[in-house]
Amino acid sequence: MVPHTKAGRAQKYRMEFPKDHKELDALFVNATTPEVSGFSGEYFVDMLTVLPSLKRLSHRKVFYPGNGGVSGCNVLFKERKWGYFYLEEGVCKELNSVPVVMINYDRPENTFITRRIRDYVRCIRTGELYLGRFNYILMGAQRFSGYFSLSRAG
Repeated sequence: MVPHTKAGRAQKYRMEFPKDHKELDALFVNATTPEVSGFSGEYFVDMLTVLPSLKRLSHRKVFYPGNGGVSGCNVLFKERKWGYFYLEEGVCKELNSVPVVMINYDRPENTFITRRIRDYVRCIRTGELYLGRFNYILMGAQRFSGYFSLSRAG
């Protein structure tokens, strides 16, 4: 099943994602590999499975290119920053080892809990829409926790 798309007022491009993990797995594997350098600006975050969405709290990720890489943070409401990260190339071993951009939260300014987050991102529409897998490292093993989407703000 291919999800349909529709234009939204708050977002330039929006996609109705399936809620079924198998369908999301297939969509993730069939998406394209984004470039780390292609991330800049602000994206709305919507948790699609398992965890509650913070969409109503205006959850966003902001990406800052510079110094040969891309870093960023999560933002709630207008300016509440948390969850600082950097981007790097990676692979999703759980799904055919597809190449991904990994959002790595292992930074000293984050809490011990936040430093264990690793997000894997694949591209649905370049510069506008991405599908991500939220992962958490627990007892030395990475555990898949759910899917989320990133859609360009504004």
